[in-house]
Amino acid sequence: MVLRTPGSEGVVLFLAEGYALITGTTVFMTAAVSEGVDTARARFGRYARTLGERHPALTAVASAHPPRYRAWSHPGEADPDSGVARQLALLGAFVDGACGAAEFARGWWEARRVSQANGERARGALGDLLDEVFRTLEDYSVDPDLAEPGDLDDTGLRTAVRAVWAGRKGTE
Repeated sequence: MVLRTPGSEGVVLFLAEGYALITGTTVFMTAAVSEGVDTARARFGRYARTLGERHPALTAVASAHPPRYRAWSHPGEADPDSGVARQLALLGAFVDGACGAAEFARGWWEARRVSQANGERARGALGDLLDEVFRTLEDYSVDPDLAEPGDLDDTGLRTAVRAVWAGRKGTE
């Protein structure tokens, strides 16, 4: 069975019992799979392994549609061309004093957007590290004129990020 949206933005294919395949425009896919296509594919792979005995076709379908990126747990696992790798390089440069706070913040947000657009996934200690840096950057304004009371200044950001970096045990 095939279901198509009225404007042909998306299609849902019911090919066999136990699953459906979807495709469509970026807007459709974002709405249909809010966690991201890669996360949905990884989840489907786990689903297929769980129900593989009862529905053997699921394993073949999951194998034919693997996640583009696997979920990286350690910095060394990240694809060198990924947004995650760019975030880690910026983090190292900032902690070492090789780049300034505004440069770090702008680069980090851009690399994060790339990572999200590509469906990259970080988990475990690496995911925790990236999330903590993200939360720290939320308290920093690149433009000092837009800073709110209590926001971190350049020095405060470097101190806070160094503390996060120092507490990264288990990510290497």
